[in-house]
Amino acid sequence: MEELAGKVAVVTGASSGIGRGIAFALAADGMRLVLADLDTPGLCAAGAELRASGAAAIEVTTDVRDSSAVESLAAAALDAYGAVHVLCNNAGVWTLGRQWETDLADWQWVIDVNLWGAVHGVRTFVPLLLKNPDGGHIVNVSSIGGLMSGPLTGPYSASKHAIVGLSKGLRAELSRMGSRVGVSVVCPGTVQSAIVDNVGKRPGLPGDPVLTPDAQAVADAMRRAGSPAISAREAGQLVRDAIRSGTFWVLPGAEAHLAFLENEHAELLQAFASTPPGAP
Repeated sequence: MEELAGKVAVVTGASSGIGRGIAFALAADGMRLVLADLDTPGLCAAGAELRASGAAAIEVTTDVRDSSAVESLAAAALDAYGAVHVLCNNAGVWTLGRQWETDLADWQWVIDVNLWGAVHGVRTFVPLLLKNPDGGHIVNVSSIGGLMSGPLTGPYSASKHAIVGLSKGLRAELSRMGSRVGVSVVCPGTVQSAIVDNVGKRPGLPGDPVLTPDAQAVADAMRRAGSPAISAREAGQLVRDAIRSGTFWVLPGAEAHLAFLENEHAELLQAFASTPPGAP
């Protein structure tokens, strides 16, 4: 999709962070925006800022865990602009804790937002993109945590690994049918956002979650590792460039994690090399 001007993009998780950065990058290329988030005040602030800059944008408060809410989001986009050309599945949440000690409600919340939110987006919007004569593009935002795993991030890491697998499969399916719909998977590393500050904050629950000492240590380490970081606007520009060029892998701020990824893959390749031929 080399030409974005005049086309329509839907961005979930658009009230802050990378979602907001993506929205502003797409608006700078003349796209019309449909912003979605559960944070209505933040969503309205993002929409107002975009319109003040001259962009066309509407806001739709959306809980991506709910398939009917995502369908209503698509209907609102069609009512406003008549088409959708780009979908950015960006909404994401996380917790910190040992997997066996994490409350089932927290497991469910993270998987529902991070994975099922993307599934609902794919099921609802791919049929719309396939109808476009000039095709379209889907962006699924995973994480560097979708390529490697660390301690105390079980639900988040599991869901983000799933997004990578979902995106690879989606690309293969769309390519197999000869469609003009492209796919990108975004695995941010050190990008400026409030993700560490928002750990475990579930809508409707008062106060901040209480972290165990181990979880607090991991959060503090992530804050230290996240500096210096690229801005969310810069990350958004990389996503926009990937949409225009049809690039699958987008890795904003991921350089600091390269050695860890190399070690993980070296371990995997060594396991292959050490497995006897024909072993069960």
